Amino acid sequence: MKELGVYIHLPFCNSKCAYCDFASGVYSEEIKERYLLRLKEDIANFDFCGRTAVSVYFGGGTPSSLRNGYIADILGSLSAVLPFSNDVEITAECNPETFTASKAAEYSQAGINRLSFGLQTDNDVLLARIGRRHTASDFFDALSAARVYFTNINADIMLGLPDQTLADVEHTLNTLIKEDIPHISAYALKVEENTRLFKEKYRPDDDLCADMYDLAYDALSSHGLSRYEVSNFARRGMECRHNLLYWKRREYVGFGAAAHSFFDNTRTENPRSLKVYLSSDFKPISRYISPSGAEAAEETLMLALRTSDGLDIAEYNKTFGGDFVRDNTSILTPLTENGFLTLTEEKLRLTDKGFYVMNEIIVRLLGG
Repeated sequence: MKELGVYIHLPFCNSKCAYCDFASGVYSEEIKERYLLRLKEDIANFDFCGRTAVSVYFGGGTPSSLRNGYIADILGSLSAVLPFSNDVEITAECNPETFTASKAAEYSQAGINRLSFGLQTDNDVLLARIGRRHTASDFFDALSAARVYFTNINADIMLGLPDQTLADVEHTLNTLIKEDIPHISAYALKVEENTRLFKEKYRPDDDLCADMYDLAYDALSSHGLSRYEVSNFARRGMECRHNLLYWKRREYVGFGAAAHSFFDNTRTENPRSLKVYLSSDFKPISRYISPSGAEAAEETLMLALRTSDGLDIAEYNKTFGGDFVRDNTSILTPLTENGFLTLTEEKLRLTDKGFYVMNEIIVRLLGG
């Protein structure tokens, strides 16, 4: 069975958050219906070449803001042309204020079996500051509705928000730990140019963000949520299968505006603009990557070192030739001796210390 992940981008929100630079916005119902038809057309016309879906991920935007039946309609179109594995993981991103008991029932009936809530923080003042429409109370209500049908639940939190303190982060972490959320993603805020926070000249304090990450790592690790990727923590068996496909450099296909694919050794990017995507003649940007070439080798190394599993040395050598350890001894030796990497016959992994300088280590290994 050739495994495949499917990402479906739904760029619709009820408002734009102050930090958001994603391909998303507020659109009319007419645009949403045109978009749905385009998605279904793209799915119907795609040649999956005998693959089987092991994961489907609805991202955005705010998928949970869409009318009842929208996501079920897409899933029906997808399952009509692509086999699903028996244990397929189907995730929907949700904002707390748009997730209701009826939506929970609808999603469960449609086949969704994993939810990802954009909490960000449980401090209502901070939520308002970054333009979120929900409150902490909305999150608890959404969680209660979700748990009637779902056990596989993620909550996103952000580090480095304007006016956020270590105490704020600790309170949010304690809230999620108390609620026994099995998967938590902790992202450091990156202020992009096309956002309100950038225009307000807000920049996170790197040292404070590092302290917040330390706090998150210690709190989550001590309560049974292991870091399996630099920003993701989960109880055993609750890791996100879809995201693991990205980090293991497996195949995935993206549908919708701004969606990316990696299929048949080709990376493809759809246009970000909804107007262009909905036009009849757009062409995605595609680029072939030789499966045994330098670019593939660099991607494999970079993605693997983001995870706790690390780089499989034998597989790397088999795919790209050479002897990775021997060829990089002058770089690996000081990094291992100084406690940034662990190296065995099978695996190369970052240590806890190494995760803090991950980018620099990767640059060195790539010859930068």
